[in-house]
Amino acid sequence: MKYKVERVTVSAVVHSTEDMEKVGEAIAELFPFEFEIEVSRVRGHFGNEMAFLEVELKKKKEIEEFLKHVFNRLKESGELEFLKETLEERIDEGNVLHLRFDKQKAYMGELTLGGEDSIAVKVKVVTYPAKKESAVKAVEEMIEKLAGE
Repeated sequence: MKYKVERVTVSAVVHSTEDMEKVGEAIAELFPFEFEIEVSRVRGHFGNEMAFLEVELKKKKEIEEFLKHVFNRLKESGELEFLKETLEERIDEGNVLHLRFDKQKAYMGELTLGGEDSIAVKVKVVTYPAKKESAVKAVEEMIEKLAGE
């Protein structure tokens, strides 16, 4: 199947009660290489100060390295099977794969899916034809290729 990953976006909200550096360290657990975080300061619904951290990857080599690292970390923790079982629900109609990682656990060096307070990862998959079923198959192929599953 012909597909490509157009971009990967990693983001997290830093609440006023959190340490921005620690949230940055939690995000770093997802990366096997140096990266730059963009910081936006925002106000929450109740006027509270918050920061929004975001990393965007567009280079093919970085995207592949990133996904390989994430899939292998999930394989180590036994969560890759769960990801594969829930792929259908994680890919939206725009062919974006949505992953959420528990921010607290990531800070402790553990990559686990889920969590109320999370690091969001969006993987934009371009397939030919551009159908959701094609995107699901493409991600299954990616997991197989990058994590040896």
